[in-house]
Amino acid sequence: MDEKTALEELQFIRKVIEDTKRNIFYNGRDYIFWGILVIVGMLGMYVLHLSRIYFNYVWIWAGLISIGWIFSIVARNKSIEKQPSTYAGKILGVVWLSAGIAMTTIGFAGPAFRIISPMAISPILSIIIGSAYFVSGVVIEEKWFRNLSFGWWIGGIILFIVTTMESFLIMAFLMLFFQTIPGFLIYKKYKQEINAQS
Repeated sequence: MDEKTALEELQFIRKVIEDTKRNIFYNGRDYIFWGILVIVGMLGMYVLHLSRIYFNYVWIWAGLISIGWIFSIVARNKSIEKQPSTYAGKILGVVWLSAGIAMTTIGFAGPAFRIISPMAISPILSIIIGSAYFVSGVVIEEKWFRNLSFGWWIGGIILFIVTTMESFLIMAFLMLFFQTIPGFLIYKKYKQEINAQS
């Protein structure tokens, strides 16, 4: 490999990384939307339990998760129309798509087939979310984004220990501080970049 080829490849890699950063900042609204959905679900289940209103809570999640998937599909289609897809952006998309499919499958199929206890869903999902954040943070070279994974992993361990109804509050806390608020920060940065370009 000659020096010119090596330089061209380094420039290509740098462009991929920069394009990816712009791509993920655009998608900040997904983090906000999903964070709010899960917070609503967790707090709703907690309030229903305190009020002694019991029914199959899976219907709450069936509605919320369906809304989330519809939002993500529509938002993705709109983003493809507005800006070209990048290779690294596709990697991030696949990371979160696979994480989403895994979490949806675990959340619904696990308890339905009595393989996973309902109280084990939150800690398992926390571990998966943490892994997705770690990979995404490395790809876009954002340490603060990558470090969100440690909050999720620690939260997952806590949720393995706390198996009472208070686990709903813990999961809502995790979604607020390690998903929704970071989503607002990402969206704010995206808006700043848009304003700087105009």
